[in-house]
Amino acid sequence: MKFIKIPAFAIVLLLLMQIVSKAFIAIDSSDIENIYGFYAEPKNSLDMVMIGPSEVYTGYAPALAWEEYGLKSCNLSIGAVPCNMYKSIVTEIVKRQRPKLLVINASAFSQGNWNLTDEVYLRKWIDNMPMSQNKLDTVETIPKNINKDDEEVKDNISDTLYFPLEKYHGNWKDPEAVYTSFVTRAYMRLSGGGYLKGFYSKTGITGGRDNLANIGQPTKEADECRAYLKELLSYCNKLGIEHVLLLQPPHETQVADKSGLEQIESITKAYGYDFLDLSTDYESIAGIDDSHDFADFEHLNAYGAKKLTAYIGNMAVNQYGIKSDTAKSELSIWKKSVKRTKKALKMAREYTDRGEAQVVGEYEAAK
Repeated sequence: MKFIKIPAFAIVLLLLMQIVSKAFIAIDSSDIENIYGFYAEPKNSLDMVMIGPSEVYTGYAPALAWEEYGLKSCNLSIGAVPCNMYKSIVTEIVKRQRPKLLVINASAFSQGNWNLTDEVYLRKWIDNMPMSQNKLDTVETIPKNINKDDEEVKDNISDTLYFPLEKYHGNWKDPEAVYTSFVTRAYMRLSGGGYLKGFYSKTGITGGRDNLANIGQPTKEADECRAYLKELLSYCNKLGIEHVLLLQPPHETQVADKSGLEQIESITKAYGYDFLDLSTDYESIAGIDDSHDFADFEHLNAYGAKKLTAYIGNMAVNQYGIKSDTAKSELSIWKKSVKRTKKALKMAREYTDRGEAQVVGEYEAAK
């Protein structure tokens, strides 16, 4: 009996350590909601997935696209996620879903190699994905030759892969961040993955380009980013994904040099996929109001998100022919998602109209 009790205790201890470790991974609530929400989606229930950094989760509201076009979709969006993580993200998507269309935010491929070995941004995805061969492979793809500390970054992530508490135990000094992480993760688990399907609103109104600093949004050519884009698109070809759209999102700061975007477009078309640049012509193409629809220079507010969602939903259904069948068993969850998303948008609009800087996600909309 004693032999049996010791391993049982060890198993319980390991499980508790895993739970505590997750709570101490105090990343942005938006990232937790996107990752947990995606993994909670029923298998083979989505026809489109949006992936990329924060412009995705602030700009596209999947429940609205379902209400207007019947399109079943979700976001898998992580703030400032490096482009060398995209293949890993697609791998996780195709394990659980059979998307007819992938919409990939192109900005990560056009802004240089600044975050390819940034431990903070790499860990946002790696430390929150389930343990699998893909997770192990993802760590192995971290480059070691961009910055002088790159080898140390890769080793740090590898060494704490199974027990991330070794990395995050110092967060006890920031109990508010740990509490927010714990509450968000608990809510996402108890709610079955939430209802916003990756949407997360940011409030504010910039008032237009003229009110912004003249900093520009240059596109930087980086050999590593071009290589990762080619690897990703080749992988999508191999997986048999019929439709992939590389989308350069709306940005209020003008692109200083579009040569990087032109290269992305050329590479994308070479693999048989599409590229759409909304970085500057968003008003004429998608009806986004420069003076009213941005929370900051690169993120849409609730007003802009509604317009971009309608544009993307219409394009998916009428240009790509994506037709979703919603089973009776799915109707209640989608209807609840619509109701909760409209509540989140209403809250975000009210904050914006009052001039209050806030964010509205799953937890806020559930109150």
